[in-house]
Amino acid sequence: MLHVRFAETNGALIVTPLVSRLDAGTAPEFRATVTPAVAGRRLVVVSLSHVRAVDASGLAALVAVLQGMAPGGELRIAHADARVRALLASTRLDELFPSFEDATSALLA
Repeated sequence: MLHVRFAETNGALIVTPLVSRLDAGTAPEFRATVTPAVAGRRLVVVSLSHVRAVDASGLAALVAVLQGMAPGGELRIAHADARVRALLASTRLDELFPSFEDATSALLA
């Protein structure tokens, strides 16, 4: 079972998946859990502080979450490790999902 922590700060939603992998095994549940929570939101920060690996299914789940947000909404990534940042860069999704060292930086950007 996938556990996700939600926190709200100044109208922004911080989403923290409490899993080590966002992959084919966890991405569908992540999408199903998070998408309703982000409906109508303009800013969502996904903290990957517990996530050490992301695959194509995880990336697709992040795209689905963004699509579930308000038009023009922004999904920002916090706490991504070097491998996840490299994956985002190699797929050019770093242009869609700006990455920050921590959630506070992501909220202030």
